[in-house]
This record gives sequence, structure tokens and C-alpha cells, in this order.
Amino acid sequence: MGIFLDPKIRNNVLLPIFIVVVLTSMIRSSLMILLKAEPKVDVKEVKTQSMLGRCKLLRAASHFLTEKAFKSRKAYFVKKDVGVLVKSVPKAKDPMEALSGGSDPMAMMGMMKGQMVFMVSQGLLAYWVSHLFSGFLVAKTPFPLTFQFKGMLQRGVEVTALEPGYVSSLCWYMFVMMSSHSLIGLVQSFFTKSDVEADDPMMAMMGTMGGAPMMPGGGPDPAKVYKTEQDNLEMILHEFVLENVETELWRKWKNQS
Repeated sequence: MGIFLDPKIRNNVLLPIFIVVVLTSMIRSSLMILLKAEPKVDVKEVKTQSMLGRCKLLRAASHFLTEKAFKSRKAYFVKKDVGVLVKSVPKAKDPMEALSGGSDPMAMMGMMKGQMVFMVSQGLLAYWVSHLFSGFLVAKTPFPLTFQFKGMLQRGVEVTALEPGYVSSLCWYMFVMMSSHSLIGLVQSFFTKSDVEADDPMMAMMGTMGGAPMMPGGGPDPAKVYKTEQDNLEMILHEFVLENVETELWRKWKNQS
């Protein structure tokens, strides 16, 4: 059965649902940023990772340094009794101590607040759409669909003979709700540096239900990591590739002219 959609439905149903859902999602995203708890930062861990990163960068760019500059930087890391990789090896974390510490309660509280805001706002919006726009058909797909899509696109409209290409108001609301966060995240990315998936409560809920968190204390042994970096620096055969770069550049320029 084919029907014609009243053009007023676009102004009175389709656009109001879109505008209200998008504005609500923007307000919810702002609330999520305000309620988001700042994670605790382990200063020692940050310093360790930064130092290891500098060590790897030195190995990668050693051939661009003079021999004197490379040896001085290498000594800073691996010199006997005073090198950073020798004298300040951190101790491995005790798994039982990390387990007894548990997770950050403030972070868990912030996640719970965000999920509560999400569920309350979505429940109110769903009630508003189903109560005020129940039974409305707001759009029609520009391509034919099989009857397998009928139950997905026409929730709230129980007409058996209706073509499956028509979209009900409730399904339109669900479509806008599921796709609005990416649109809002794209707009907000021009103004703020925010992780879209981290601020999305739906993604957070899916991540929470995805499985149990990883048990603490399962990282690599710091002593082995330091020893590996030390051995890698010791095995480098330094070669300064910019020794005669001025002469080579002058010769290349002279040949071209």
C-alpha cells in the first residue's frame, strides 16, 4: 500500500525531532565534559615513559649526530654507575598491592554520572516522541526495501500492508539519536580538543559491558625493559652521515649549473 506524505509533516514532525534530539545531545555532551573526572597521573610512570622515548629517539636519529654529541648522550643513558638506565631502574609493581589499590573511585563515579545523564535524557526523549508523535510516518527511503526492514523502520506503526520504505517517527528519532553524537563531535572538534569516543556515554557503556577489566600488575618487568634499551644503545655502530654534506651539496649544485 502506497501513501502520500503530507508536506507539513516535515515542518511539524521530522524537523522538530531532529532539532530537539541534536540540541539535547549537545547539552548532554557539555554536561559530560563537566562531570568527567580528571584521571590520576602517576608522575614516576610518565617520567619513565618519557625517558624511554628519548632513548628510542636517540637510537633512531643517532646517524644525524656528531660522534661527540652521540657519545655524550649515550653516556647519559648507559655510563657505568651514573647512567639513567643503570642507576635508576624502577622496581616491578607488586600485583597484590596494585590489586588492593583498586580503581579510582572518582573516575567510576564520573562514569556512573555520565551514564545516568544519558539514560535519563534518552528516556525523556523517547517518551516525548512516542507520546506526541505516535503513529506518524515522517519519511520514505528513495530506494525500495524488502519486508525484512519493515519491523526496523516502522516501529509504532502497525499497518501490515504498508510498504517497508516508510519511516516512522520513533525510528527517525532512533536514527538521529544514534548518529547525532558523531555530527556533534565533528563540530566540537573545531573548538575543543576532546576525545569523541571517550565522551560518548553509549560507547562507554558498550566498553563497560564488553568484558572484565584487565588485572593490574600484568605489565612488562621494568628491569628487563631498561636492560634491553641499554643493550640496544651499546650495540649501535655510530656513523655520522652528514660529515661531508656541505661538499656534496656544493658538488651537486655545481653539476646542475
